[in-house]
Amino acid sequence: MIVPYAGAGCQGRKILIFPLKILAILTFLLYSRYIKKLAKRRAQRIMKVYKQFLASYLCVCLVPLLLSFFTIGQLESRVQASIMADQESSMQSVGQEIDQTLGHAANLVSIFSEDALASRLSQKEAITPQELFSLCDLSESLSRAIGQNAAFFRGFCYFANSGFLVTDRRTYHPESAELFSWDLQLPWSSFYSLLDSSSTSEHITTVYKNGGGGWIMVLRSQYDSGRRELLSCVGIVIQLDKSLSRWNSEDFEAFVTDEAYKFICGGERAPEACGLMARSEDSSGEMDLEGQRYVYSQYQSGLSGVRYGFLTRRDAYYQELRIVWTDIILEIAVILVVSVLLAVLWSRRTYRPIKSLLPYVGTDGPKPGYRSISELDSALVSFAQEKESLATQVVQSELSQYLQGLSDSPSALSQFLEEGQPYQLLAFVPAADSDITEVLLQRLREGLDNILLDKNGGVSLQLRSCAAVLVQKELSYDEAAEVHFAAERSLSIPLCCYISGTHTRLEDAPVAWSAVYRTLCHDSFWGLQRRRGVWPAKGPSEDGGAQSYKNFLSHQRALTECLSAKKERRAAGGLNKILKEDLSDRDLPVENIRRRYADVVELLLPYVPEERAKSAMGRFRQCRGAAELEQELLSLFGAVFWGPGPDQVKQELTKNVREFIRENFTDQSLNASMIAGYLNMNLSTLSHQYKAAAGCGLLDELHKVRLENAKTLLSEGASVREAAERSGYADQRALIRAFKRYEGITPGQYAKGGSQ
Repeated sequence: MIVPYAGAGCQGRKILIFPLKILAILTFLLYSRYIKKLAKRRAQRIMKVYKQFLASYLCVCLVPLLLSFFTIGQLESRVQASIMADQESSMQSVGQEIDQTLGHAANLVSIFSEDALASRLSQKEAITPQELFSLCDLSESLSRAIGQNAAFFRGFCYFANSGFLVTDRRTYHPESAELFSWDLQLPWSSFYSLLDSSSTSEHITTVYKNGGGGWIMVLRSQYDSGRRELLSCVGIVIQLDKSLSRWNSEDFEAFVTDEAYKFICGGERAPEACGLMARSEDSSGEMDLEGQRYVYSQYQSGLSGVRYGFLTRRDAYYQELRIVWTDIILEIAVILVVSVLLAVLWSRRTYRPIKSLLPYVGTDGPKPGYRSISELDSALVSFAQEKESLATQVVQSELSQYLQGLSDSPSALSQFLEEGQPYQLLAFVPAADSDITEVLLQRLREGLDNILLDKNGGVSLQLRSCAAVLVQKELSYDEAAEVHFAAERSLSIPLCCYISGTHTRLEDAPVAWSAVYRTLCHDSFWGLQRRRGVWPAKGPSEDGGAQSYKNFLSHQRALTECLSAKKERRAAGGLNKILKEDLSDRDLPVENIRRRYADVVELLLPYVPEERAKSAMGRFRQCRGAAELEQELLSLFGAVFWGPGPDQVKQELTKNVREFIRENFTDQSLNASMIAGYLNMNLSTLSHQYKAAAGCGLLDELHKVRLENAKTLLSEGASVREAAERSGYADQRALIRAFKRYEGITPGQYAKGGSQ
């Protein structure tokens, strides 16, 4: 027997496997090379991104430094501009301080001129001994007022009829009143001419002393309305030297002049400087004083005719600048090194998180690195903006639903307001309807955020053509008026503000909004011009208008009788009475007035042509105000058809009701409301008219039809249960009760012949 050699087959398989191994190795090497090449390309893209970030940060850090070298090189040419900028800042501070002093004085003068005691004494031609003591009290009041500001030198009140002069220090008899003008270094004639200036409002004037310099006086005169004679004059004498003293030094001086550059007060060099400025008539420039160069500038006061000036010695500024020059050079060198290090650090920290996102961003194109960054930046910015917008819309929607009573949970409101702490709701709306736009309301809401919510907790939102804000604070009227004024100033249009009462529970926020919205709708509904200002929101009336509604029902019945009897003139009088007494009560809520209009419309619908009746309710829903509703109601009344007599109307109504009942009496849910809805009539009106026409009520007619059908079924041998179900009764007990009520027997007795 010949045995085959097994090794030959194994050798053949080895020969076949060897090329496969070679192919696998070559495939692996090629794939590894591809992977390395792909990784290298990816690393190159990532390094390109990193280099772009590094270059960006280096530009951000180093470009300003390089520009600063150029700025320093031009520093000499900018010195004068810097001096003028410093002077302008200082002059603004000086001007604000002096204007505040003048404004304070004007307020005090206004208050004293309206004082009851001063007004009474100004009418007196002679002062009694008892009234002299009152002058002492007035002097003490002036003294306290003058003590409120260090710049106030004297305060006085002159009574022209009696000649008495009261100051903050003493009371002058008419014969010694001139002593006060001597104290001011002024002649009495000049002083008296200032008092009799023929101006009844606060005015500011300048007077000059005999020895040079001057005073600023804030005056208000009171005149006899008939003879135009001077009665009294209240004034405050202001000495600005004390206010300017803290600004004066060896290198700087502040001063005050009139419009003609005449010196009033200031430092030692100011009088000479005023003379030079008067000759040049320039408000800014340079001049030589005492052998040195000075830079000056002047500004006009916003409250009076005075001008504020400032002198600066140029050498002092240059000397400080040279000291700073060396420090700047050293600082730039240090900042240069630190900026490079920070640029490297920031670029590394920035590109690390982006490195993991780059594989998911498209990299096709000739500039993959640049395109990746731009696409990533655009995607992240769009996502952030969309997320913020969606979050804001969600919060606004939740708050709106809760305030309008569509949601019961105050969780959205609890993010902005604290439970148990007082809060109020303010709604702002333009005084003119033509100004109401989405863009304006958005600007108004943003302005309220800056005015109210920067310092207090709360939230703002847009609700039904107004901008509303819930603020965690109990606002007084003055505080609310300040907010209203700031909002008007930000938009430059007149605004109306409705403010709710103070609440502490978050669940009361819908009540606050309801009161505010009711007041807002009240003005719009009645066509009232919204008055700019702050107005409290009105809640519902305490009695709810119960008596008024009873009167309305009585007037409705009277109108129904006139319509049924086809008495056109009496019906017109009844409608006019309803319009004047029931539909013109502005103390009632707007929703009640609209509901009453709807009731009257339903009352008129059966008496107008069908085409007009179909569109009546839709046209009434489109009416926005009381005037439109009244016009539409009168138009509907004018369409009433007075031709047929009352019998025909009754027959038509009876026919329609009976036809509907006979077609639907097997429906167990059929009731009087469904019949009224089918006929588009008010239930009470239909019941009243049908009973007057048919002599029975709607339910009586329904039972009559059902019992007729039940009798027929019982006569045909149907059971009581079957007759009840096929006649529209819920069960046999309902049928038994109806039989007993209307027939006086039971269904079983009727089936056995008891009906005979």
